Amino acid sequence: MLLSAAVCLTFVLAGCGSSDAGQNAAAGSDSAESAGIGNEESAGSTAPNDSGAADGEAADKDDESEAGEAVTLNVAMLGKDIKTACVILAKGLGYFEEEGVSVNFEQVSSLPEGLTAVSTGKLDVLPYGVIPSCSFVSQGTDVVVFGGTISEGSEAIALPENKDSFKNPEDFKGKKIGCFRMETGHMVMKGYLREAGLDITSDVEFIYLDSQASIMEAVLKGEVDLGFVNSGYGYIAKQSGAEVAFAVGDYVEDFPCCRQTTSRQALNEKKDALIKFETALLRAYDVYLNDHDTVIEKLTAYSGQDAAYVEAIMYGTDDYENAMIISLDPNKKKVVDFYEVMKANGDIDASTPYDMADYIDTTVYESALNIMLERGTNEAMYQQLLKEFEEND
Repeated sequence: MLLSAAVCLTFVLAGCGSSDAGQNAAAGSDSAESAGIGNEESAGSTAPNDSGAADGEAADKDDESEAGEAVTLNVAMLGKDIKTACVILAKGLGYFEEEGVSVNFEQVSSLPEGLTAVSTGKLDVLPYGVIPSCSFVSQGTDVVVFGGTISEGSEAIALPENKDSFKNPEDFKGKKIGCFRMETGHMVMKGYLREAGLDITSDVEFIYLDSQASIMEAVLKGEVDLGFVNSGYGYIAKQSGAEVAFAVGDYVEDFPCCRQTTSRQALNEKKDALIKFETALLRAYDVYLNDHDTVIEKLTAYSGQDAAYVEAIMYGTDDYENAMIISLDPNKKKVVDFYEVMKANGDIDASTPYDMADYIDTTVYESALNIMLERGTNEAMYQQLLKEFEEND
């Protein structure tokens, strides 16, 4: 059992970003970065335009070379992390080429590294993290969220005898909770407990550890009462003797996890390519919903994991309910709400002059949705996505 868990640990999914820590998924490790996002991201910062959206000239600039070749988008990828399932599927199924955009995967060792590369124009897209994007924006870095990757995805693990002990905010009082800064769920839960009247600095003790593996070990040893993990790590924890106490989505629905982020310059100069990129992802999303066998086969081949693991974290099993929700919607309202939660929690500067709403573009996703609706394939599904978009953005 422990050997099986160790194999899973090799490619464990990366966390969804924070202001001062990162997971080294590329090296097959959960070790957090001790250096913060703080200083290195301020380089290359620029002020947004007044609307915060792409300039009108965006679609006219640089989308195709004079020779008619497809524009290339360089996309940051973390090791063999498969929560970017739609990106992986679109590449593996040839959808990017069919849509007329060339996509290169570039490995990065952490989300701060990836977003720094995006902000300085070395890469075009980071399809991970919401915490880094919010943190960069709070410091004035001109990066733009234009789509989603997953929502929710965070789980709380506990010893089997404690798994039913957390039903309402009062149950968290006096508890030691293991977490790592590169994880969205614990920040969302902090906000939930704070709004319920708990003092998150004294009523609850949040203990920051360096990885999901360290959190699981602390839970198993009884050093913490509860531990927040994400992106399928609850499945690994169950195999090692812990239990999933709850999903954070049980308390706060549809909170944003990984987003698709680009730079303002790339949005302005490569908008048509980004729309083609998003269109390919929407086609892959259709496959995700309707062809489980293909999805499991492709993601197993990509990640090197066994099919049972991939199936569990993508779709769940009889004894494991997956916490991740694959969602390409930028979900502007929820991202802005999360930015405010980070400010209220003290995770970013509450006095920052930068408004997150100015750093979210919804037109790329909307354009891609309209393209799919015009094609008429699986229209009911895309109409539902359009309805959700109108509610979320």
